[in-house]
Amino acid sequence: MAPSRPSTAAAAFAVLFSFTTSAFFAVILSFNTASIVAAFLPSPAATMFRPRSPLSAAGRSASDCALVPDPPPARKALGVIFDIDGTLANSWKLGYDATVVVLENNKDRLGPVEIDEKIYHETCVYATPERLARTAGVVPEDPAFEALGEDLGAQFDSHYVRLVSAETAKFYDGIPGLLERLPEGTRLGALTNACVAYAHGVLGANCAVRSGADPDGFPLYARFGTIQGADSVPEPKPSPAGLIQCAGELGLDPHACVYVGDAVGDGKAARAAGMVSVGVAWGSNSEEKLRAAGCFDYLCRSVDELRALLPQRV
Repeated sequence: MAPSRPSTAAAAFAVLFSFTTSAFFAVILSFNTASIVAAFLPSPAATMFRPRSPLSAAGRSASDCALVPDPPPARKALGVIFDIDGTLANSWKLGYDATVVVLENNKDRLGPVEIDEKIYHETCVYATPERLARTAGVVPEDPAFEALGEDLGAQFDSHYVRLVSAETAKFYDGIPGLLERLPEGTRLGALTNACVAYAHGVLGANCAVRSGADPDGFPLYARFGTIQGADSVPEPKPSPAGLIQCAGELGLDPHACVYVGDAVGDGKAARAAGMVSVGVAWGSNSEEKLRAAGCFDYLCRSVDELRALLPQRV
């Protein structure tokens, strides 16, 4: 017996189903994976210019910050010494603007000098006189290098220090609380490659009598047993001389201290001094650059991570 032929209606349905299915898969295949994923992600414009925040890296423990096997315990340190710019204070714009003013005031003898934010951050590894001489295009081998740097540096310091305030050199969010939570027996210090007057200005502007951890309030600025700048120590960072001087003024062996900074020179100085070296990734240098330097025992992405790493009040 011959097989029965499908009805006209059934044949029409089969043709329609086949066409609809093919069209559906053709539409699906016209979208690549990236397009589909992109539909569920925020646009680049929404994320590209989001600034780094020292409070944005929650969820990592202190051990996650370690960059070396079995790092020395920062939590047991008797003294904690801090860099200032890019570590405690978000003050790069003040330094950049003061640099522009000094270069403009000296354009008759220097000629046109290229300066932008990228150049400024890259040259911040040097102490102020050397930074300004290099920015002006003078190389260390030039006989005029040192004298020019000292002159420009003096002009910069005079202008820079006068502009320090709690607005222009404001502590990063969370830093006042971090300092307050350090035990009273922990000795504090500060060392910057800027001038010592600037260091006192920034700490004085941000460390008023507070009442966060202590109900009666206490003068946080007075807790700093040593405050030094490039002009008050034998040599600027990355030399360890300034940190060794700070430890001595705190009455501590350098090995009992932690140094916290945002630059490769900070890590090198701490290592050479025998201190625990802690880098922070919210200043002028990227996390990748600090990791690659190989001179930090720990690297913190947030103030919370730094707080967990350092001694704390019980």
